[in-house]
Amino acid sequence: MVASDEPEVKKAKTDGDSYYKVIDGVKYDRGLLDMVERFAADGQVGYPEAKKLWADAQDGNKLTDIERATLKYAMETYKFTDKAANFLKVYLEAGTHSSYYKLIDGKKYDRELLEAAEKYAADGQISKAEAKALLEDAADGKGITGTEKDTLEYALEKLKFTPKAKEYMEGQLKSAEPKSYYKIIDGVKYDASLLLEVESLAKDGLISEAEAHRLWSDAEDGKGITDIEKATFKHALATIKFTDPAKTFLEGKLA
Repeated sequence: MVASDEPEVKKAKTDGDSYYKVIDGVKYDRGLLDMVERFAADGQVGYPEAKKLWADAQDGNKLTDIERATLKYAMETYKFTDKAANFLKVYLEAGTHSSYYKLIDGKKYDRELLEAAEKYAADGQISKAEAKALLEDAADGKGITGTEKDTLEYALEKLKFTPKAKEYMEGQLKSAEPKSYYKIIDGVKYDASLLLEVESLAKDGLISEAEAHRLWSDAEDGKGITDIEKATFKHALATIKFTDPAKTFLEGKLA
């Protein structure tokens, strides 16, 4: 007998019924769909109900592919209030990309920071406490980089802040002295954001081949690698530990 690899919490939720519901050949989470149908019985799914759906889907802070597909199907099939739909859209999108940057209209933004801002704004607006949390996350003990400053300014422009939060954020960004887009080491100019990412990935001891591929892809950002980015990679190879395959990959790209 082959043991099921389905989590115990999932098995417990079925009470003997099939955990999945198959629609047009696609598997969905039956319990989650039943909950959506109950919430939509009055005509539409509201924001508090959307939050309950998200909490139920995570059950352990992890969303499976089937749960993600179920929520997307629900949004396409049932009526949600604008606030409820925006909440689920933001949370479903967050964390699904591996790229460090998000490219919008040809400009690079910090993806993780922008997603955090979008999550805070999912309930309608960003509060002063949340604005403070965003700034603390951006500073992360090293000061705010130019890319992070651009990201926060973009969030101010595109997302709704409470008046106090907006005033606080604008004041902090005006007084802040973000790090240069470049970092000078021994008279040589390097890409500050790329160096920060490299250092972050190296915290566990060394950078893997998959991480090296991601670094290169982020740096290319559709426009190719600049001379400064090439110099940054060469500096990283000389000063930071990479696995042999990762080092071979980057050396091949830089050759």
